[in-house]
Amino acid sequence: MSYFQTKRAMTTHLLNNLPTGLTSDDVAFENYKFNPANKSLWLAAYFIPASTESMGKTVGSGDEQRGIFQVSVFVALNSNKFDEVQLQAIDELISAFKYNTQMVYTTQTVQSLESTVNTGSESEAWYQRDISINYLTFSTR
Repeated sequence: MSYFQTKRAMTTHLLNNLPTGLTSDDVAFENYKFNPANKSLWLAAYFIPASTESMGKTVGSGDEQRGIFQVSVFVALNSNKFDEVQLQAIDELISAFKYNTQMVYTTQTVQSLESTVNTGSESEAWYQRDISINYLTFSTR
């Protein structure tokens, strides 16, 4: 199994399908220093493994892994466009991670199962919504 390859498949897909107007400089990743100053829209990505189930009893059997790839979308609090820019970005991201989208990194194939969006909340100077992308992958041991 490879958490590394699973995360890479998903982050690479995210970076190749960023919402209009965003670049990799607008994405915060875990354990990486990021300063959102002077940004009107930015993302934060989190890899959240949830379960690993054995698919057999031998060393040659594989594992089924499930988890969440969460993408938080931030816009400036009290923007004159409210949350419209944020919702447009969310629409683009959900389209990029629609059901059964396959993402590959080296030998690891990851499938997105569903994407859900939560209600917005204030986070310091930002208005935040999270997209939870449920994923499934089969890994060799």
